[in-house]
Amino acid sequence: MFNKLFGFRRRKFGHVAIKTKMCVLPLISYDEKTETLDYGQCFTIDVVSISLSSITVRHSNSLKKGDILEFRTKHALEDHQCLTCINFKTLPESPSFSSFIGKIIWRNNEEAGVSIIMMKEQDKATIKKLISSRAK
Repeated sequence: MFNKLFGFRRRKFGHVAIKTKMCVLPLISYDEKTETLDYGQCFTIDVVSISLSSITVRHSNSLKKGDILEFRTKHALEDHQCLTCINFKTLPESPSFSSFIGKIIWRNNEEAGVSIIMMKEQDKATIKKLISSRAK
């Protein structure tokens, strides 16, 4: 009640609902000596919600608990294979993130929870803006 009377705004940094598609690259292996990553076949996934530490996605029974994935938006796709992929045309222009890496920590028949392992500061700032704009 006081918030409404005096115009105070609470800053909520929880999950924000978002309906978007992202390109996902499953991590197959990592070579510690050469620090190279080997990825499997990419696919698109529907994002349901996002926060600074996790995202919830809808999947078609293709994800398993413990899978490590790299998530990219249309903005972050650069390879010739990505730009000519049929899925590239279905990805929305926004939101715009670079890539981030997450691990599947839970799943059910329709959705999965992803704990974000690595995310750049610019992407964290984008998520903070998204959350604060929706919390108003």
